[in-house]
Amino acid sequence: MKVALLNSIFFIIILAEIPVFGQEPLLTEPAGPQLINFTVCGEVIPKDSREINTSCWGIQMGSLRPDIIMKASEIGVKWTRFTAAWPEIEKEKGIYDFSETDKAFTLAIDNGITPFVNLGKGNPIYTGYATYDDPKMASIYGKYAPPPTVSEEAMTAYLSYVKAIVERYKDKIIYWEIWNEPNHQNYWGALPDGKDYGKLLKRTAELIRSIDPDCHIIAGATAGIDPQFISDFLGEGNAELVNIITYHNYGPVPEERIYAAIELWKIINTYNPGIILWQGECGYPSASSTRDYRGRSPWGLNIQAKWLLRQSFTDTYFCKTQMSNYFLLANFGNRDSIKPRTNLNDIDRILGFPERNGSRVRTWGVNEKCLLINPDLQSKPGFYAYQNLCAIWEESYKPVSLSYKFDVIDEGIFYGIAFDDAFPSVPLLAAYKNSNDQYLIAWWLPWYMAEYLPKLAQIDLSVSDIQFNDPVMIDLLDGKVYEIGFIEKSGLQTSLRNLPLADYPLVICERPLVKMK
Repeated sequence: MKVALLNSIFFIIILAEIPVFGQEPLLTEPAGPQLINFTVCGEVIPKDSREINTSCWGIQMGSLRPDIIMKASEIGVKWTRFTAAWPEIEKEKGIYDFSETDKAFTLAIDNGITPFVNLGKGNPIYTGYATYDDPKMASIYGKYAPPPTVSEEAMTAYLSYVKAIVERYKDKIIYWEIWNEPNHQNYWGALPDGKDYGKLLKRTAELIRSIDPDCHIIAGATAGIDPQFISDFLGEGNAELVNIITYHNYGPVPEERIYAAIELWKIINTYNPGIILWQGECGYPSASSTRDYRGRSPWGLNIQAKWLLRQSFTDTYFCKTQMSNYFLLANFGNRDSIKPRTNLNDIDRILGFPERNGSRVRTWGVNEKCLLINPDLQSKPGFYAYQNLCAIWEESYKPVSLSYKFDVIDEGIFYGIAFDDAFPSVPLLAAYKNSNDQYLIAWWLPWYMAEYLPKLAQIDLSVSDIQFNDPVMIDLLDGKVYEIGFIEKSGLQTSLRNLPLADYPLVICERPLVKMK
């Protein structure tokens, strides 16, 4: 009887923690593990984008609304990706509507954020619609407009739209991205072909440069990291026209993109070593009931925040990007808007609608990759985590290679890591140095992220060719700043003892660089 009673109480407690199906839990404050035994000496003070000169952090806002642009500035990002889609600008032939972009571009710039603007998307008033031959894929994606390469009339109209928008904004916008995910059938509007995209890219880039010779041409915006597709479009005479290549590498853990980035750099260096790499769009949902890219379980508000931090360091350190852009700040979809399921087989009715090789499950509803809760725009933990990262980032930080060694003292909840030498059970370290030879290091374990951790691991870390003068440790998840426990310096060797190890980055940097309360 006692056991049954205890089980009932436990069941009631668990039920009390479960949110209503389809809704975000109403947790808006950052939630760190509260398992770090160091002394707290302060808390990071956020910086508005106008207080920061430059950095490598950006966000795609998901809206041109002024209140959303202001929320982005609160985070402290310095970049944003705006979309000026052709069918949104030209809804009637020959008539361009710039009313929304006029306001949004100006407001972002006035609030310290530099836009890079995506041009493209097929326009059905010139091309009509098409869809997938596969009925299962057609049921997921629906119809799309083919690219303007299908006819000379469409291509002429497309170039006229490009000319109109670049001439209008050439004194404000100098970063132009050409098309979105042209290696994905739904976004290209036909079977993807890198050479076909390369031909469109060349004509578009040459036109933009004729209007503004000092602009920056951004190409690729690929779904995933696709070295062969990028090689194909660079080979169409674009190697000297393109300044920046961007990728959108959605996946369960950010670190899996590192190998593909290495292969991509081989392609870039073959064609033009001066090309810069950016991560142009990527994020992770905080709930399973998201539209578009869904990821793999578990989901959660803290998991999303951890994923964001891991992506930021993975991109800028291991993938060697000069900018990392989180997707998404806000989404205004309707959770009650659920597309009817079609093409279900017997096992689908038991297991649920399948992802089918990473394709989306929902195209309607709310995109839960957003950092503001839909619909009331409360901030999720990921909002605060990104705010903390932007606030502590020193503008001249650059990645540096260091020799280091981790010794696992206590594996905590991460069972077996002390005896495992295989990904994802090996701790990772990212290191940066500023123009004053001051360092920032971040370390984490690239496991699948957990919403809550009952116990962190403990490590000793030895790093060569580095010195800290007055270091502090920062938990970016909740913004707490800690005194360093034990640090030993011997020449250019620095040893840090009993550091916590989590499934998201903790950071050490110099105290004077951290504005805290």
